[in-house]
Amino acid sequence: MKKLSVKKLIEFRNKSNRAKKTFVENIKSNKVEVNTEGGGDYWITGLSGVCNSFKERNLDIIDEKINELQKKISNTGRTNSKHMYQRNIAILQNYKSTDLKKLSPVGKLQFLKKSTANRLLTIKGLEIETKPSQIYLFGKKGEEKVGAIWFATKKDGYRIEEVGMFCDMLFRFLRHNYFRKYQLIPKYCVAMDLLSGNVVDYSQMEVGGLSQILSPTLDEINKLM
Repeated sequence: MKKLSVKKLIEFRNKSNRAKKTFVENIKSNKVEVNTEGGGDYWITGLSGVCNSFKERNLDIIDEKINELQKKISNTGRTNSKHMYQRNIAILQNYKSTDLKKLSPVGKLQFLKKSTANRLLTIKGLEIETKPSQIYLFGKKGEEKVGAIWFATKKDGYRIEEVGMFCDMLFRFLRHNYFRKYQLIPKYCVAMDLLSGNVVDYSQMEVGGLSQILSPTLDEINKLM
């Protein structure tokens, strides 16, 4: 059975009943799926700029990426490429206009290697992959707390409850990998859709401020197995 991404789970939710059955049959097979987002590099300039800016806490990186993309727009005659570059500029501008204090705590952050964590979690018998953008420690030595952020985006943007699904998976990832060693801070378990600008932290989900759609989605998939 294929591993699932949060993006694929959201796609499943938006399908017709007939298409949902086909989706389940496909994840049970070894059929290779074609990427419909224009290739794995579609968002690479914007996402890499945002991730680096977040890590360095330096918005000059965003301006540099925007200038780089504007030059590319001027130097290409391909309409599709122009649209791609413009969309990447849009997510960079959205990040720059966000209240960055909502995304991470003040003070020094110690960033952790993502490669050392188990990103594949089994939930309700299904393997779900988590792809955090940055994982970090903060607080006093010996009393470190762990936080993380997941920047996601797609061409039409994600609804707020869909961003919540990314956040839900991110918190499960942190709990699975770091709970025994560090304190988990729900406020700094954050997911953001860079196109819509929707931001969700796990403390919102804990108090019921946002519908949790991950578990119901997995239940629906299991019913079709």
